[in-house]
Amino acid sequence: MRQLGAFIKLNLVDKYETKTKLKPTYLQADFNGDGIKDIATMIVERKSQKKGILLIHGNNNQFVIFGAGNSVGKLGFDDSDDLKWVDGWEVYTSKVAYETKFDNGDIIGSIKRKLSNKAISIWSVQDGSPLAGGLITWNGKKYIWIHQGE
Repeated sequence: MRQLGAFIKLNLVDKYETKTKLKPTYLQADFNGDGIKDIATMIVERKSQKKGILLIHGNNNQFVIFGAGNSVGKLGFDDSDDLKWVDGWEVYTSKVAYETKFDNGDIIGSIKRKLSNKAISIWSVQDGSPLAGGLITWNGKKYIWIHQGE
């Protein structure tokens, strides 16, 4: 895997380690819409043990880290820098997603969102079933979060 070789080449191995808790251990798809497959893998920041996702673009080995000690904004259940809550993931290929909307913590409905690219779907599990999570998707300018579920 050329992109995982980039993990070492980009000097990420000193600060992060890859973790294989999730199955599959990595996701591969064209996440940024440039026609070249990218790769995502779960990582852990060595110092803090905070979990996250490393996404390496296939065309130039540029990378983005979600979590693992890096602020992820509204990615996930809070403004955390740790994706320890992620129990599952997959490549999301549908061109449509439904984003859960909240008001003061209460679900008030959902809105239909059109997707231009494949996304990374992540979720937590409660009582053996997916409870909540969302999609990490490229909107043409940056990666955004589309919340799904509770």
